[in-house]
Amino acid sequence: MLLSFVITAKAQQNNKPTDSAARQSQNTNQETVPEPPGGIGVFMKYMIKYTNHQYNSSETGKVTLSFVVEKDGSLTEPKIVHSLNTEADGIAIQVLKDHNQKWKPAMQNGQPVRALYTISVPFGKN
Repeated sequence: MLLSFVITAKAQQNNKPTDSAARQSQNTNQETVPEPPGGIGVFMKYMIKYTNHQYNSSETGKVTLSFVVEKDGSLTEPKIVHSLNTEADGIAIQVLKDHNQKWKPAMQNGQPVRALYTISVPFGKN
């Protein structure tokens, strides 16, 4: 099975940095993207294993879904960005919701921030 996926992350911040945040050292001003426990490779293996285990259709392709990684590392607001079919879409959302582990949140100006994350999960023999 070919393991392929697309991942994007975008920090969401509703408030402007304070003067003290602006004075922080260069090292803490770096922006980072969210990261699942064990890294993205481990997370994608989990997604592929459990989505394809439940998938019964012969149709192949990818489901692209987005979700928010909250400041505390929890995953919320799952949405289908690109559908394969109703069965695959439902399985992808359910497997994501069943993932009980918190992620390392995105960081901006040394503070955790909400981040939008997008992945593509292959279904069938791609």
